[in-house]
Amino acid sequence: MRRDEERWHVPGEGGLSALAAQAGLQEHWVDPYGVPRRVSSDTLRSLLDSMGLPGGTAARVRESRAAVESIGSRPELLVGYAGGAVRLPGLPLGPCLLEPEEGSAPQAGLRIACDESGAWLRAPSQPGYYRLHPRCGESVRLAIAPCRSETAASRMLARRERLWGVAAQIYSLRTTDEDPVKATWGHGDFAAVRRLAQQLAREGADALMLSPAHAMFSADPAACSPYCPSSRLFLNAAYAAPADVLGEDAVRKAMRSLAEVDWAALDAPRRIDWPRACAARMRLLRRLHHGLAGFGPHVQADYRHFLGSRGETLRDHAVFECLQADASVASDHQGKSLPWTQWKSCWRDPGTPEVRAYAAEHASEVDFHCFLQWLAAASLDQAHRAACRAGMRIGLMADLAVGTSPAGSQAWSQAGHLLAGVSVGAPPDIHNPLGQNWRLTAFSPQALRTHAQAPFLAVLRASLEHVGGLRIDHIAGFERLWVIPEGGEAADGAYLRMPARELLALTALEAWRRQALVIGENLGTVPAGLDAALRQNGILGMDVLWFMQQPGLGPGRVSFTPSKRWPPHAVAMATTHDLPTLAGWWQGVDIAQRAHARLLGPHETAVELRARRAEDRSQLWKCVAGPDCAAPPHRAPIPALLGFVAATPCPLMLAALEDLAGEGEAPNVPGTVHAFPNWRRRMPADAVGACASAPWRQRFEAIRRWRGPA
Repeated sequence: MRRDEERWHVPGEGGLSALAAQAGLQEHWVDPYGVPRRVSSDTLRSLLDSMGLPGGTAARVRESRAAVESIGSRPELLVGYAGGAVRLPGLPLGPCLLEPEEGSAPQAGLRIACDESGAWLRAPSQPGYYRLHPRCGESVRLAIAPCRSETAASRMLARRERLWGVAAQIYSLRTTDEDPVKATWGHGDFAAVRRLAQQLAREGADALMLSPAHAMFSADPAACSPYCPSSRLFLNAAYAAPADVLGEDAVRKAMRSLAEVDWAALDAPRRIDWPRACAARMRLLRRLHHGLAGFGPHVQADYRHFLGSRGETLRDHAVFECLQADASVASDHQGKSLPWTQWKSCWRDPGTPEVRAYAAEHASEVDFHCFLQWLAAASLDQAHRAACRAGMRIGLMADLAVGTSPAGSQAWSQAGHLLAGVSVGAPPDIHNPLGQNWRLTAFSPQALRTHAQAPFLAVLRASLEHVGGLRIDHIAGFERLWVIPEGGEAADGAYLRMPARELLALTALEAWRRQALVIGENLGTVPAGLDAALRQNGILGMDVLWFMQQPGLGPGRVSFTPSKRWPPHAVAMATTHDLPTLAGWWQGVDIAQRAHARLLGPHETAVELRARRAEDRSQLWKCVAGPDCAAPPHRAPIPALLGFVAATPCPLMLAALEDLAGEGEAPNVPGTVHAFPNWRRRMPADAVGACASAPWRQRFEAIRRWRGPA
């Protein structure tokens, strides 16, 4: 074949399929209705191109296959479990030295053995990171995860603990304190989190699970979805609680210097005006930053330590924040804001001479954004410590989003770690028949192998640093991600295999190091074996009321699972942030929302869904109250439903703050952006004060009846 002929030759399905499989793309899959599906060749080529593995010609396929084979022929980080066998591909047999990276002395007298599967070593009984030095050749790093019995979840299950807590959206919190220094200034923050956690501890709660607090876009506060952050390595600067860190007097003085700001007016509406609220808050924080030199020596030392510990990663995030706010860099000739991928080439990489010169010229502004991160981290840490001092056994729990915005600082500063030209989402399923495109990017599996899982570890450690627990959104993404070609519909994607064994083991190890509880959101389409892998690694799944159904009497009918039969290795919840609240489900609010947003499936109608909901409501109430009890027709029996969830054998039960308040609307309606006030709804009142009201007391008592006293 001549070269010009080969150039335009499209490889046969066998070559393209082999490359796709080698790269981790799943060509065949089965939808929730049991129908086999096959990914088109065009989609495979587009996804392979985005992964830097072109497959347009036979020659390109061969080159790409060779590139995949060269990645990780011997991993830089090997993962095992305490006391188990660690496989050591490519290492020589014989004596070796095992050196712990923290604390204890090296272990000599060990031997690398061999069996039919290859070289292996008996792992030490102590979890941690080690450096293995063989008799000859290069050393290799080991990560030894704890055995299941040593994880926080397994200990809770063994002790048959029955803890409970609350799940809250940080931004939704408000306070009615007349002192403006203690107000929330338009949206909730870590001070509001601290106050709520302390009050919930007095009610007997052991945990407060928060919505994601990842860094957002200071220059574009309207981009407010906490699940589409700028960076998962840092925190949302708008949540910083300056009075908790710098003192009320300093904040009061700064507020007096901004007399033109009507702080009370910011806090009044039920919907958050993110640009307005963030603009006022940033002005206040700038005043505090200008006076940083006047704070005490302990503040100065703490800030210097923070800068030193975060290093260049913090500097890159701060520089990005400056660049994105600079119209001369991040706007076109008409003044329209541009994503960093459309900036001039000299601004697209943090290592260019132009970016370094810019950072030097704008050192004060860069330092301001570093200051914001220090303030946010310090106030989150104080909130968690206050929750534990108040009596919570777990304290605050963070939420790790599944990915980041491709337009954010993490994608800008660490482009080589992330998938480019694709979006992460979910295929069509029973609850979302059109599928979901989350418009996020996530880690490239090739980059994780190349960098010894370091990008993932950095995000995981950042998420665990100031809390006692962590919820991992869409943990099925540890096994496989649904990736969609740029510009494609949600149904046009394919599954991409991820290094699940390594990611889960490292999660267990990092949680063990901090003695933290980990929850994995395992809802929706879950790969076979994932739930067992979660249990192996001491990660609790999620049992959500709306999904706890079983086949009922008659074709197509279902009934709800009795409380006592819920799987125990999970957290029990009535709902989540993007599922209907108890009141909303009971009244069919979610059905009306889906119909309004034209999100119904091709064979669904609102009338049919409402009729089915009436049947489901009746079935649920029979499960809660008994077979002879008729379901209340209008108002949701919230105390009884919360008590039903609390009665499960799960070691932890979490009640949504919206359910305690009796709210009908969920924080987010999946598949919508502007049709509803997603991520802008606030609580109707100060939750701390509402705890003393009769409805809240009834709901707390229903939970405590099954979970334990206050």
